[in-house]
Amino acid sequence: MIFIGWTIYEYQTETTDLSNDNIIHLYLLDSLEKYQKRHSFSISKDVSHPGYEIYNIDENINKRITVDKTKNRTIYRIEAFDSSSKTSRNVSIGTSVTDLIHIYGENYRERSSDQTDKLIEYVDRDQDILLSFSIYEDQVDGINLEVKDF
Repeated sequence: MIFIGWTIYEYQTETTDLSNDNIIHLYLLDSLEKYQKRHSFSISKDVSHPGYEIYNIDENINKRITVDKTKNRTIYRIEAFDSSSKTSRNVSIGTSVTDLIHIYGENYRERSSDQTDKLIEYVDRDQDILLSFSIYEDQVDGINLEVKDF
C-alpha cells in the first residue's frame, strides 16, 4: 500500500523539462570518456553501487558521478555537495529555497530525509530524469541529477 501511495504522490507532481539540465557541465547518459579531457576521475572509496562505478570528479569527494560498468560507461547520476558546483540554471550550494523555486518552478515534491532537513525534487517524466536538492536551513546543501530508477 505504501508503494501505491508513493506512486500516486509522485504522479500528482507535474513534470518539469529537465532535458537540458546538467551539473558542472556534465550531462546524464553521456559517456564518461567525453569528459576525460576536461576532468579527472578517480574511483570513489567512500560509496559503491552494484553494477556501477562511482567516480570522484577532479579528486573532490564532494563531486561524484555514477556510471554503468557495461554500457559505454554511461553517466547515470551526478552528485555535487560543494560550493563550486552548480546546475545549468545557476543553482548551487547555498542558494535559498525561495530562489530555487523561483528558478525551477512550483512543480516539485517535497520529502523528508534522515540526512538533511528535506528534499525538493523535480521530475521529468518524458526523459526519466530526477533532480533532487538537499535542503538544510532553507538553503541548497546538495544537488543530485539522475536517471530515474536506474
